[in-house]
Amino acid sequence: MAEIPKINVITTKRACEILKEHGMKTDPQKLGLGLQQGVYPFGVAIRDTRWIYEIYEHQLMEWIRERAG
Repeated sequence: MAEIPKINVITTKRACEILKEHGMKTDPQKLGLGLQQGVYPFGVAIRDTRWIYEIYEHQLMEWIRERAG
């Protein structure tokens, strides 16, 4: 049976660092709002007593690749 790869989940802070490295100006609050509104397809926003964000590094990198140029 093939090994299933690990899912790398990163913080909004780390995702912003990666996005800034690739030329996108953003901050954790803006990124969080985008996840809440479904604007960004590389993560999810879950409402508990506060907002919890799961950002999938692989999907984030694919999203960047699609837009880079």
